[in-house]
Amino acid sequence: MSHEVAYRKLAHEMIMAGVNVADPRQSIRDSVKLDGGTLRVRDDVFALKDYDRVLLFGAGKAATPMCQAFEEIVTPDGGLAITKIGEEICIAEVKTIPVKRAYHPEPRAENAEYSREILDMIDSIGADEKVLVFLMISGGGSALFSCAPESVGIEDKFKLNQLLMKCGAHIHDINTIRKHCSEIKGGKFGQRVAAKGSTLVSLILSDVVGDDLSAIASGPSYKDNSTFEDAVRLMKQYGIWEEAPQSVREHMERGLGDPSLEPPREVPEGVYNYLIGNNLAALEAAKAVAEKAGFPTTILTSQNTGEAKIVAKAYMGIAKEIQDSQNPVQAPACLIVGGEMIVTFDWEDRDGFGPTREFVLSSALEIQGRSNIVVAGCDTDGVDGDGKAGAIADGHTVSRATLDAKHYLDKHDAEIFFDSLGDSIEFVSMTNVNDIIVILVGEPE
Repeated sequence: MSHEVAYRKLAHEMIMAGVNVADPRQSIRDSVKLDGGTLRVRDDVFALKDYDRVLLFGAGKAATPMCQAFEEIVTPDGGLAITKIGEEICIAEVKTIPVKRAYHPEPRAENAEYSREILDMIDSIGADEKVLVFLMISGGGSALFSCAPESVGIEDKFKLNQLLMKCGAHIHDINTIRKHCSEIKGGKFGQRVAAKGSTLVSLILSDVVGDDLSAIASGPSYKDNSTFEDAVRLMKQYGIWEEAPQSVREHMERGLGDPSLEPPREVPEGVYNYLIGNNLAALEAAKAVAEKAGFPTTILTSQNTGEAKIVAKAYMGIAKEIQDSQNPVQAPACLIVGGEMIVTFDWEDRDGFGPTREFVLSSALEIQGRSNIVVAGCDTDGVDGDGKAGAIADGHTVSRATLDAKHYLDKHDAEIFFDSLGDSIEFVSMTNVNDIIVILVGEPE
């Protein structure tokens, strides 16, 4: 007897458990405690009487729920939150500081304007003041909290970002270039706060595979070892140096001869960084649901990367092997995968693409005709690339469809395919800790 209906229900419950445990409000409440005048952040203690003011800033898709949770613990004396424009972003009500909506993934004039407001608030800290600054960082922060040097206009920064997104560079290389055309990235915001003799506490939700603090939102409060020489070399390597605006090239050349413009090589004294939520925590929550349902469960990785439709072939190969030969584990079994995949597509044809949905559609083609294998995947921010959060499939998905699965995979139109079956996964999220993929494998019929 086929178990697909029960497996599909369980897979959906697992995904939602992962999304819910990554709720940024709960992450803040778990990490920040107030006892009288003593504020405890994880294992560190801050006495509020030692500070004249508390400032609260947020940047990212989860900026508002993070700030909302924080202000319920400590009432700030000022600040600003920058979040993403878009219906898919659930905006929590923040009472104590203004909330601004800016653009992602391509920063525009508003991004720079609001980011400059934050920098101005730091710059206005008095010489005799002691200020405790909190920064809430989450996915999307690199674009939202973005301010180029004054010699580089926002239009030129926008053109640079367009070149970076099209040039085929790895995200680490893209960030290396971005950090050298910014007054915020690569630890420069932390350096700015420390220069005022103030204390900075960054609470970080990771949307970066491997949780590298220098990469999350381009590391505004961390440290960085890359150089202007690296940035220029990479721009030339990826063929964008000559295309880059003149103001960008002049800034880069100025940095080659001025070591003071480099990012800080160490985290400045008085700057603290705390990772309070990541993909692995979401995967653990999904695992708990599966094990409660009696499925032996393995988290394979939280660092899955690669072309989604190709990666799917490997994981479905494992699922089929489990069902056919009981290797590497016996069925029934549950496999959980997290990380961030990519989709390669023509820039002009980017509407509707999504890595997790491509993974699920490619998986459906690999397992067609089989019973008792179900695969589901979603992006925890509620938007898979461009469109709904994810999809679910089994061995009968391809045969049930009136649409040609291979055709829609090749067109990067997985959303249309799964919508036609009622198998899209859709929800509104307040967070982003990358992808959750669950694979349920039962015994063959």
